[in-house]
Amino acid sequence: MGGTIDKDYPKLTSGYAFEFGNQSAAERILKNHPNLGITYTIKSICKKDSLEITQQDRSELANAIAFIIEERKYHAELVRIVVTHGTDTLIDTAMFIKNCFREEDRVRFVIAFTGATKPERFVDSDASFNVGCAVAATSFCNGVVICMNGNVIPVKHCVRDEVSGLFRRKNK
Repeated sequence: MGGTIDKDYPKLTSGYAFEFGNQSAAERILKNHPNLGITYTIKSICKKDSLEITQQDRSELANAIAFIIEERKYHAELVRIVVTHGTDTLIDTAMFIKNCFREEDRVRFVIAFTGATKPERFVDSDASFNVGCAVAATSFCNGVVICMNGNVIPVKHCVRDEVSGLFRRKNK
């Protein structure tokens, strides 16, 4: 979906006017790890800052996910999907996606949402850590989860701390 994780250095300007490149951060991260025990396909829905994501974008994501689930409904294994997304509205989109699917259908898939606080191109980015966490989470969770800051949290229990910016489990 875009977000900070996919932002790239500008090609024509200097400074911090980041843009989205042709290749997604997830694709670069996964290509750099050739010994993964998974096969994967990358599908781009949109390349936007998360504050610019619309309900139409979320609906397109939901349709793409529904297509994948329908395509794989006769396979015995869990359908595993990772969505990279900007952190500002990551929880909003994840809740939207959760609400698009019936409770009984959510046991057949896991959709792990993740992002980064710095672009993947930065040496000190958390992007590869978060993508790796999300890929791993798809092997043992079900439903819709947020994978950020070393945590895997069901979306309905996830909040973003307003002071630290970290994603955490809601207090009871």
